[in-house]
Amino acid sequence: NSEISRINHSELLEIEVSKTFLNVLNKALYYSDLSNGLYDVTVSPLVDLWGFSNYDLSTFPTEEEINKIKKNIGYKNLHIKNNFVIKNNKNVSIDLNSIVKGYAIDIIYDYLLNEGFVNYLIEIGGEVRTKSDKTKDWIIGIQHPQKNTFLKKIKINNFSMATSGTYNNFFTKDGIEYSHIINPITGYPIKHKIIGATVISNKCIDADALATMLMVVDEKKGINIIDNIDNVECLLILKDENNSISLEYSTGFKKFIVN
Repeated sequence: NSEISRINHSELLEIEVSKTFLNVLNKALYYSDLSNGLYDVTVSPLVDLWGFSNYDLSTFPTEEEINKIKKNIGYKNLHIKNNFVIKNNKNVSIDLNSIVKGYAIDIIYDYLLNEGFVNYLIEIGGEVRTKSDKTKDWIIGIQHPQKNTFLKKIKINNFSMATSGTYNNFFTKDGIEYSHIINPITGYPIKHKIIGATVISNKCIDADALATMLMVVDEKKGINIIDNIDNVECLLILKDENNSISLEYSTGFKKFIVN
């Protein structure tokens, strides 16, 4: 009975939804456009096809199956008009998993602020937002992808932070690692050096979406995108063919590092 289920299962091309839903979808469409469709709010059927929705990874989809599903992928098939979601293709479905945790955190943040709290931290599924009167610091650890330790400690008073990565969510078949993050243009799991992305921003909805977006774009393009957005910074974790880890930073990220 949820709004997203009504949209995804409806035969209608115009579905009226709440202002709340439109705000989240509009933000997701913005980042879909910013990444030229590499981050795509309609990618869900491909995720299902690859078995990541229920982690049934026993068989690989065929190229024919992938191409068939790709016909229903594409954020440009969605538009917002007044209080309606408009679908150009009735088979298009929406996946907001990469952004709703951040949105929920922002809602809780505003509620606690209105209740008069001045020091608090909200965390949902690894996404974080903090409020501080600066008498104490909120310090968050970024997990090392290969060790049971912190990669970096980050001070994020009055900021949000979100991390997306493949190092905890992948499967191996015939010696090859396959990420749970799907490239919506190729239809296949991403294959590049980035294994983790951490984003710091004012609102968590933005950090959440951007962290996922950075996992699907080239690292140089990703850093360039972040450097052109005000009050947003990022850290990328890269792994080479020898399993060696290296880090790439946006221009202002290092000012948040404690150690």
